[in-house]
Amino acid sequence: MSENKSHDNIENMMNNLHCGRNPQNRPPPPLSMKDFLMKQALGKGAYGNVYRVQNIRDGKDYALKQISIHAGQNGVPQSVLREISTMKQLSRKGHPNILNLHSVFHQTSQGILTVNMILERCDWDLHTFLKGIPSGLPDKQCRHLTIQIVRALDFLHSHGIIHRDLKPQNILVNRDQTVKLADFGLSKEYSNTTAFTTLVVTLWYRSPEVILQSFYNSAIDMWALGCIVSEIYNRDPLFPGQDEAQQLTCILRKLGLPSIKDWPRESVIVRSSFPEFTPQSLQTRCLAGDALNFVEQCLRFDPKRRISARVALTHPYLKPLGVMQPVNG
Repeated sequence: MSENKSHDNIENMMNNLHCGRNPQNRPPPPLSMKDFLMKQALGKGAYGNVYRVQNIRDGKDYALKQISIHAGQNGVPQSVLREISTMKQLSRKGHPNILNLHSVFHQTSQGILTVNMILERCDWDLHTFLKGIPSGLPDKQCRHLTIQIVRALDFLHSHGIIHRDLKPQNILVNRDQTVKLADFGLSKEYSNTTAFTTLVVTLWYRSPEVILQSFYNSAIDMWALGCIVSEIYNRDPLFPGQDEAQQLTCILRKLGLPSIKDWPRESVIVRSSFPEFTPQSLQTRCLAGDALNFVEQCLRFDPKRRISARVALTHPYLKPLGVMQPVNG
C-alpha cells in the first residue's frame, strides 16, 4: 500500500470503515460533528488532536480523535489508515482490554479533509495514572494492571497483529483499573519470517533486534512489556537512552553482553564493537520475586527465548487475581 491516498479514495475508505451497528442490519443514521458537544481537549498527537465529547443522541461521553489533512498533503498518512483499519477489525472481534472504535466519519471543507474517530473514553493513560500515585502501587495492583496488558497482547498476537509502539502513554486506565490498549498507528500484521521497518517503538521500549535492524516479530511487544512492568514497580524508565546508540549501550550495561549465539546474525552492528559488560541484577526494593522473574523473561536478548504473551498468562506472577478496589487518581 502506498504512503498516501487521494482524497477520493480516502473518502471511499471512510465510508467503508463506518463501525455503527444496527440490529436490523440497516445502516445507522450517518454521524456528523453536529451530533457531538465538545467538552474538553485531552491531548495532541503527530497527526491530530483528541477531545472529550458528548454524543447528543445517547448522552454518553466519548473520545474524539480528529485528524485534518490539507489538500497539499496528498492524502491521509499511512499510520492513520492503519490505525482505523486495525481498530475496526479489533472492535468487530471485541476484547475488554482493547480500546473500542465506535465510529468513523469525515467531512471536507475548503480543501481540508477531517477524519473523526469516535473512541471509547478512558480516564488516564498509564503514565499519567502512575504519576498521580506518588507512593507507588501495591504488588497485587501491579499484577492486576499487568495481566490485562498481557491478555490484550495475547489477543493481538493470536490474530497475527504486532502493536509495535507499546508504551505507558498507549495504555489507558479507567477508575475501576480496567486497562485498554490503544493507538494502533504502528500496528502490523506479521509472520515469523517477515522483516519490517526499524522506525517503530518509542526509544525507551525498543527491543535490541529493532535497534540492530534485525528480523523481528511479536516478541518486540513482550520486550516493551518487560520495560513497562519494571516501570510500574520502580516508577522510572528502565532503559532511558537519548538515541539508538545510547539505548543499546544502556541495555547491554544492565543485561550484559549476550553470547555470540544470541547476537543476531543479520545485525548491522557487530558484537565485538562492545566491551564484555557484566550483567547487573534488575532486582530493586520494589521489584523482586515472581515479578522480577517475569520481567527477566520478557527482557531476554534473543527474541526466540523471550516469553510469549500466551505463555506469560501461565507464569506464577500472573496467577488468577481477585477483584481489585479502584485506586483514586
